[in-house]
Amino acid sequence: MDIPFDEADGRGTSSMPGPGDLSVFDRTFPARVAVLMRSRPIAEAAAGAVRQDWPDDTYDVATFALAAIDLVIAQQGFEDEATYQAVTEGLATLARRAASGRPPDEHLKVARYTLDALLNRAQREAPFTYRISDYTSEDGAHRQRQVQFRLLIEREDPVRGEVVLNATRDAINALIGGLEFDVEDEQVANELMLERQLAKGAFAAAERAAVRARLLSVSLADDLNRLIKDTRRDLRSVMDQWANDIPARLDTAREHIAGRLESEHRLLLKVRESLDAEDEQVTAAAARIAGILTECARRHEALHRQVITARSIFLDEQDRQAFRPPSLGYLPDLGQEVLTPLLGLDTDTALLVVDRWLSDITGPRPPKLPRLYRLIDDLWAARGALDDTRDLGDTDEEIGDADPPTIPPEVITAAQRVVTRTGMPTRLSALLVGALTSEEPANPWQRQQTAEILALTALWCYAPEDLEPGQPVSADLAAQILGPRAAAGTDGLPLRLVGWDGDDLIIAAHPDGLETADPAPVTSPHRSAQESA
Repeated sequence: MDIPFDEADGRGTSSMPGPGDLSVFDRTFPARVAVLMRSRPIAEAAAGAVRQDWPDDTYDVATFALAAIDLVIAQQGFEDEATYQAVTEGLATLARRAASGRPPDEHLKVARYTLDALLNRAQREAPFTYRISDYTSEDGAHRQRQVQFRLLIEREDPVRGEVVLNATRDAINALIGGLEFDVEDEQVANELMLERQLAKGAFAAAERAAVRARLLSVSLADDLNRLIKDTRRDLRSVMDQWANDIPARLDTAREHIAGRLESEHRLLLKVRESLDAEDEQVTAAAARIAGILTECARRHEALHRQVITARSIFLDEQDRQAFRPPSLGYLPDLGQEVLTPLLGLDTDTALLVVDRWLSDITGPRPPKLPRLYRLIDDLWAARGALDDTRDLGDTDEEIGDADPPTIPPEVITAAQRVVTRTGMPTRLSALLVGALTSEEPANPWQRQQTAEILALTALWCYAPEDLEPGQPVSADLAAQILGPRAAAGTDGLPLRLVGWDGDDLIIAAHPDGLETADPAPVTSPHRSAQESA
């Protein structure tokens, strides 16, 4: 560009065109740049390949990247969606054909490098982020925009129970090489072009059009899947769309799918006419086009099933989410509000907090179930011969120290004192408050154990059952703490103590005492059992 020199002040005068003369000032220009950015990760992967430990100019990483996206799209939406291992093996096969003399480990390394680049694993699978310039403001001022996108993503297939790969719309558009478009209109135009190419016998161009049709089908299915996923996750986020444009879109999609199925059936008939051609290249191309069109028909049939069930999914989710409990409005800062205060506590208090937290998050423990194969093995095991030489004289001798008791004796003694001090009949809440506010034992941890033992013995008296050997609660322990004839019942009154759930049981010294017993409950640990009585 010529820049004339102003002799008066010695400065150059630019002849730069104004905002109305260059397309960079057009509002569609940033979208064109954003589309160009979709191919940048592939170019960066190809450029970074020269720093790997395989010879330069041996593997075409850009071709491998597009082939990986194509492999994922070919199976996306079906029951056998592509996995990381399957795509890696497919790319390793291409690498082996490109450099058959190189070791197989290197072929796998190239394949993993390419697939990891598409997943952006170097950045922990975060979206690709680039900044572009924007000159579309009215005054032509420069601004920066951030472009974020993904090419491949990993998701868990709940049916197969494994992680599969999916291509995003950005990957599909990158492979097609076009801008954002209306999928339905683009698909109709593509099928008209495919029909003309088949009529002219241009099978190479027709095959490219068929591949494009498959990509468009995947993109259309991706839109519907995203809508259903958002509906199931949070109906409020898409409620406006359901109220305004989604019903019309579903009707249009149903009509569009019906037209596509009819068009694909017609195109398949034309392609199959060329399968008997004498030219082997024409026959091979026709077979490939027929396979692609058959796959498109399968996708449209599956998409039709999703379209006709979308409204029922909306209604079901509306019923389910309308009665869903509200989510937690405040999430604490684990570092500043939880961990730091916990580290400032003394050991006994911190252990008490951690134990309660573990009890809350682990939930109830299911009973142990017997293993049938172990029972069969024990029954089938051959009985060994008796050893007549063993010494049966001293049968009372024990080897080693006796096993320590499961519950410390001081805890049992403290529980007995609480029962004696509170008296019966009484409420479970009174026993728990008596244990937690008692001065003996002085250790808060042992006071908590005393309260738990009282609750377990009360539950055992309410519903006695045979427990496994070694468990702390048994008939002997309940009789030792509450008395030999102690019984427990409930009148449906809930236990209103912080940290405790269930019914506030009534405990009496004998079953007959439950009929007339109606002790007052205790609702605060700051009240003593005597005050509650």
